[in-house]
Parts: sequence; C-alpha cells; structure tokens
Amino acid sequence: MDIIELDTSDLARVEERYAAMNTVWHTENPDMPPRSREQWVDAVDDPWPGAGYEHWIAVEDGRIVGGLVLDWPTRDNLTLLGVDLWVLPDHRRRGVGRALHARALERAGALGRTVLIGQAHGEAGRAFAGTVGASWALNEVCRRWEAGTVSEADLDALLAEAWTHAEGYELITWRDGAPDSVIADVAYLNGRMLLDIPMGDIPVEREDIDVDLVRAKDAALDVRKRRRYNAGVLHGGRLVAYTTIALDHGFDDFGWQWITIAHPEHRGKRLGTIVKLANLAFVRSEVPELRTLYTWNADENRHMIAVNEAMGFRVRKIDQEYKQVLA
Repeated sequence: MDIIELDTSDLARVEERYAAMNTVWHTENPDMPPRSREQWVDAVDDPWPGAGYEHWIAVEDGRIVGGLVLDWPTRDNLTLLGVDLWVLPDHRRRGVGRALHARALERAGALGRTVLIGQAHGEAGRAFAGTVGASWALNEVCRRWEAGTVSEADLDALLAEAWTHAEGYELITWRDGAPDSVIADVAYLNGRMLLDIPMGDIPVEREDIDVDLVRAKDAALDVRKRRRYNAGVLHGGRLVAYTTIALDHGFDDFGWQWITIAHPEHRGKRLGTIVKLANLAFVRSEVPELRTLYTWNADENRHMIAVNEAMGFRVRKIDQEYKQVLA
C-alpha cells in the first residue's frame, strides 16, 4: 500500500476518490445527499481562502482504499491542523488508517503544526482515535429538521412572540454574498464565532476575518455552487445578528443550517430565534421544495439547541471532535 498525494490533474483519480469518499459518507450518513461534487471534483484546485490544503490517498493494488484531507488556517490559529481521515469499509482494520495518520503526523511536523483536530464517527471512529493517541475534545450533536415536525401556525407564533422582545430591530434578507451595506458587520461577527460558541477542549483564538476575506469566501462558495440564503437584523443601521442556510447544487429538498450568531451586546432579545425562523420562511418562499435541514451544535450550546428544538430540529446522531497535541 502506498500513501501518495492526490494528483488533481489526474481527473480519473479525482473521480475515483470522489466515489470512494461518498461510499464512506453514505455508510455513515445514509439519509444525506452525497458530498458535493462541485466542491470535491469541480473545485478541487480552488483553494479555500485563508487556509492551506493537502489531499492524500491510500492506494492498494491500484485502487484508492482510503484518503486524508489536511487543512490549516493561514491567518490565525497557527498551531492547528484539521484532519479528515477515511477508509473504505472493506479495508478497515488492515492498517490503512494508521498509515494515513502517520502521514498526517509527518505533515504536521513539516507545517509546524502542533495540534491535530478531527472528527470521529461511531464506535469504530472513537476506538481508532484512542489507539493513535487522540483525546476527546467536544461532542457535536447533529439535528435534523423536517417540514411538518412543528406546524406552520406554531412557527409563526414562535416568531411573533420573539419579535415582542426586539423592539427597534429591523429584519433584512439576502441571497449568496453579503451586500456592501453589511459586509463589514458580517466580517466582525464571523471573527467572533470561535470565541462565542462552545469549543470544548479545542484550543482556538479569535479568527482574523476582514471584508476582503469575506468576499473571497463568498467567491469560493459561488465556484462550488452553494446557494446561500441569509437573514439578519439591523439595529441603528448595523447588522447585529444573522444566520445562513445553504443548499448544494442540484438539491432543492435538502439543505444545511449554517452559522447563527448575534453581537454580544444584543443578546437576550431573541435575535437568534428571529433570524432563524425568518430565514427558514425566506428559503421556503424561494425554494418551496425544501423538506429537510441538518445542523450541528456543541452539546454545551444550550441556548441554540433550545432554539433549534423549538423549530423542530431533532437529534439524529452525536459525533465527537478529537485533538492530538504533539510534543
């Protein structure tokens, strides 16, 4: 078996890797759509702004049997290395995962990174994390929203009640990239994200996000054909809270609930409830076929979990984030 860096100019290999990744993805997430082709094939050579990436594959008898994606921030959090390691189900417990992990350790040293962060799925993933010396850092709870779990009347009533706590605030919505009028506020709020949400035992610092980086990320999402629907609230002309729902290209019935964040000086006004419910209504008015959303929250994030459950999100599974601190 060989561990080699993926040659992204070899389209056959890129396609083979994509198919193998989806085999693993469907094993772990049988009710979700495939990983986005636009991200993993069409944009394989389009780097995510503010980050470095490497793609590695495990090849046995000419066939891809496992893979490794490494990503690392280049503007902040300069000790961290993200590790996405996977092995085909029929090649597990044969040393493939250990060989890929050894390559991750080697690259961490070369890149000057001292903390590896990765997600473990199921008992097998947790057992593997333990065998390579990683320790638990955070529980991430996946919840699913399905149309009809909470009635339209109850959703409307929940939104109306939330507005009674937010006098003087104004709702706005937008598609895809942030408009110029609020983009500086989007950058500020995004930069606070790692400070404001529970991160368990993962050592993180505030992200260095400015307007240029926000624009670059929006452009990268456009390349990946990820449609974004956003709702926010203004106070005194400034954006003080917002949320995003994303839909992958080719899927109108299925989406992802992404960021929801409020400025700390404006908390206690039910702004999270307002933007999430308003955005859900906005998306459904634009894409009436939408039936299912998925979101993840740290199990410590009780406030956001309460908002999500009131909307109809229900627990589907629990994933764990692990970290490995290198000497």
